[in-house]
Amino acid sequence: MESFLLNMQLLNDAFCDYYKHVTLFSASDPPRLEAVRLYQKDRRLLPSCLYLLYSDELEQMSSCLEGLSFLVSGKISSGQIPAGCSLLVVEDGASIPELFNLAQDTFERYTRWDRELYAAMKSDHPLDAMLEASLKVFHNPIFIHDTNFYILSCPHRAPNMLVWDRDARTGWNIVPLSLIHDFKVDPEYLSTLTTTEAGVYPAEQRGYPILYMNLWNNGRYEGRICVDELETPLLPGQHLLITHLAERILQAMQNNSLFHLNMGNDIEQFFREYLDGSVQDQSIVMKMLQFLNWQRNDHYLCLRLETDRQNIRMLSSAATLGHIETQIPEGHAFMHNNGITVLVNLTYSHTRISDVLSSLAILLREGLLKMGASSEIYDFMQISQGYYQARMALELGKRSGSMNWCCRFDDYLLEYLLNQGGEHLSPELLCSNKLLILKQYDEKNKTELYLTLQVYLELERNVLQTAKALFIHRSTLFYRLERIRKLADIDYEDAKERLVLLLSFQILEQRIV
Repeated sequence: MESFLLNMQLLNDAFCDYYKHVTLFSASDPPRLEAVRLYQKDRRLLPSCLYLLYSDELEQMSSCLEGLSFLVSGKISSGQIPAGCSLLVVEDGASIPELFNLAQDTFERYTRWDRELYAAMKSDHPLDAMLEASLKVFHNPIFIHDTNFYILSCPHRAPNMLVWDRDARTGWNIVPLSLIHDFKVDPEYLSTLTTTEAGVYPAEQRGYPILYMNLWNNGRYEGRICVDELETPLLPGQHLLITHLAERILQAMQNNSLFHLNMGNDIEQFFREYLDGSVQDQSIVMKMLQFLNWQRNDHYLCLRLETDRQNIRMLSSAATLGHIETQIPEGHAFMHNNGITVLVNLTYSHTRISDVLSSLAILLREGLLKMGASSEIYDFMQISQGYYQARMALELGKRSGSMNWCCRFDDYLLEYLLNQGGEHLSPELLCSNKLLILKQYDEKNKTELYLTLQVYLELERNVLQTAKALFIHRSTLFYRLERIRKLADIDYEDAKERLVLLLSFQILEQRIV
């Protein structure tokens, strides 16, 4: 395990608590310090050590000091600062032993903290243990949330701190949905979701600054650590502390120590791979169903959500996922193929499809999202086909120009069947040739036999309604129907032929659209 290395800013923060006149001179300040030493002339100096000396000793140095760090007692002028080195200057007349003891105490404090983090990684509740140990270095409430804004750990609360909501389905604490929606439209907050370094979110949103660090696991956003400035002021050196804390948390995740933190992403990854056909072993599927407390023959629903906007920011996705899972009992929502996929166990939650769809109506309208919904699935092993149904329903809904926010596969079943048949055959070869005979006759003779047959069949051969719809007399209709029968050899009493003709009308109309 690599030990925690201090930088000069952390030491500056510590010395400012004891002395009034402390100044840090440092062009760059990487974390590289692991020990404190007394300066001795003509002895080799190491970049990993902090060297203590008086200001007059600094004046006598002539060798290159680039990359070295010094703690100086006494006043110095700007012309005394060697190029490339870091200086922490204390002008309060402190002795070298006093400065040495304080520096040594600082090194030991952060070494103990890092050891406690390492021990916490192996505990039964690593997140709680890590944040509990970190309270003594941040001196403020600290918490961590996942991608869906569930609170994974918050060992200490303070007055005026945000009050969490309680998710009835999971029992977990979660950031209030109203605040999630505020974040969703806040450009400043959205901009923080791509950062890989520690930052401070200003006080305008919550009334106090928040030090934060995103958790990135192999390029995947896992959540965020937050420190609320409620009890003591945030200090610049704490950027390094929260960065190191994030590294330790990610190490625990990669070692499978944080089961509850990464299990959600393991489930999502399983769903992605299963829907894409990468998981073929049925035993793996059954183990995941057992973990979820789902049964293979429960009833399932698959949803597919997409937006016309080209740039879906990470927070918007995270907030939307969190809201979906809050609204739908036993639903798992995850980013997948440039959209959102939702798998719902209808049996486990005793939920009807109509209730699931209506629960997302406001979210979809406000988020400019459109959704495809599968038929009801009666076997989890067919859930990948349900995903395909949801995608096709969404695609067919877009193609038709429908303004509905939800496109159900059951409503587009006919269009899908016709679309599949038309992939290999042109509409003219896929439909009944009898309609083509009528179309050619109409074009040559300026008649309306094609339209007459279409209306007659769509109105289920009702003579009165057909004549009324076409604005013709019944005798005219009978004449046309007899002409159609002779020209195209159509048997109006044959149910199969009527079905083929109706489907053929649909095929030819799709070509026109």
